[in-house]
Amino acid sequence: MKNAAYPLGQLAEMVEGRLVGDGHITITGVNNLEEAKAGEITYVSSPEVLPKGERSQASALIVGPAVATRAKPIIITEDPRLAFSKILELFAPERRLPIGVDPSAHLGRGVRLGRRVAIGARAVLGDNVVVGDDVIIHPLVYVGHEVTIGEGSEIHPHVYLGDRVVLGKRVIIHAGTAVGSDGFGFLQTNRGHRKIPQIGTVVVDDDVEIGANCTIDRATVAVTRIGRGTKIDDSVHIAHNVVIGEHCLLCGQVGISGSVTLGNGVVLAGQVGVTDHVTIGDGVIVGGGAAVIGDLPEPGVYSGIPARPHAEACRMLAGQKKLPEWIRRLRALEKRVQELEGQQAD
Repeated sequence: MKNAAYPLGQLAEMVEGRLVGDGHITITGVNNLEEAKAGEITYVSSPEVLPKGERSQASALIVGPAVATRAKPIIITEDPRLAFSKILELFAPERRLPIGVDPSAHLGRGVRLGRRVAIGARAVLGDNVVVGDDVIIHPLVYVGHEVTIGEGSEIHPHVYLGDRVVLGKRVIIHAGTAVGSDGFGFLQTNRGHRKIPQIGTVVVDDDVEIGANCTIDRATVAVTRIGRGTKIDDSVHIAHNVVIGEHCLLCGQVGISGSVTLGNGVVLAGQVGVTDHVTIGDGVIVGGGAAVIGDLPEPGVYSGIPARPHAEACRMLAGQKKLPEWIRRLRALEKRVQELEGQQAD
């Protein structure tokens, strides 16, 4: 939003924070601590970084309850980062496409469009597609036949939505992602690999956000499902028949094999791999680069290859670092035993 400006007091009310200092100063932007300029607001994540905030050129700071300063006007909140994100939304640039269908877009037979829909240049919608109110479909998106897109969703350029995919409300899908591509299903025969038809679909529930260049495969005969509120980072692969619970976080380059089930609130850090037919329970957190090859039913933090409780994985890693020394000592003991055996033989 160009030329946006707000009195600091108004921002404090918006984030339900307590204002200390001049509430009439004008805030014209947001920035980080290192680059904030006069007129901008930033946040202090902890008391330890307060001196950096005080030295910054920012006109005001958002701080937590444990932080106090007289150097600048402040907004005190329970969660400074959350308050900062709310204010950030006010200054986000306006990126909405004009309402309407671009003349170069192609709409198949029986397409139903809701109110205030925007469809960009050269987007393609197949037959019997249903698009809810306030949906944004950016240029060069492909939407297959009989797809449903819930209200308030936004589909960025070069996204592929396969036939019969269902998106809930307020779903965001970033550039280059494929939802509803064929699952990796092949039957090994004497004549080679025979493709198993993938006739299922993908259902993405409300308030899911999917990053760029992800792949979510359709189920073989049933449904691959992404639960409500789940957020998926860039370059994540989700195979066929996977069921992901609500409010999960899947970080970059996670790979989930077929028929895996994730509970609610699961966090998979970067480059986690999950083998097929595994079940991961509610509240499980798996550290980066781990390999999940068996069920993890209990909530907690897991890491390592194969994934195991984090404390156990740390002990094993510490032990591995000592292996060279243990090997050296073992060889020395073997040599000493051989010497003693030789002396007895004499």
